[in-house]
Amino acid sequence: MIKGSNFVIRHIVSSDLSALIPLLNDPDVRGEYLPSAIQSPVELEKKIQADGMANDSLVRLLIVEQQSNSVIGTIWHSRAVPYFNAREIGYTLSNEYRGQGIGTEAVRLLVRHLFSSTLVNRLEIRMDTRNQASENVAIKCGFVKEGVSRGANFVRGQHVDMNLYALLRDEAFG
Repeated sequence: MIKGSNFVIRHIVSSDLSALIPLLNDPDVRGEYLPSAIQSPVELEKKIQADGMANDSLVRLLIVEQQSNSVIGTIWHSRAVPYFNAREIGYTLSNEYRGQGIGTEAVRLLVRHLFSSTLVNRLEIRMDTRNQASENVAIKCGFVKEGVSRGANFVRGQHVDMNLYALLRDEAFG
């Protein structure tokens, strides 16, 4: 468990399924910049049972408000390009928790955790070029823009460009 100012970041357990489904499947909760693929609740439950949605390819964690114990978002890190010593970070918050600095704090905490507990040298964040809020999170966390991947994602019926931001270990601790 990683402790924030008023939330914790923790692994997923079976009892979280009902809170996780809207975060992963409701396009209004996911926001306008993430693909709108719908995941089967049965398959999600199988993944939770198998490994808690935490394996070498993808580690999905929950952001849980401490006071109410409510799931307010997810944050994840996944394998980037197979030949890179890198992980990609992603995150989403329920609508009512956006704009409060929670995403920025959660990313900072995960960055600190990954750089202090793994040998990874590079962390990446990719976002739709229209997603100014996510771009602001990356910048506030010290990530540097490396470029734009044109037409790299398919969101709500169209191919969209993605910004690529990265942070190296020595930039985080240097």
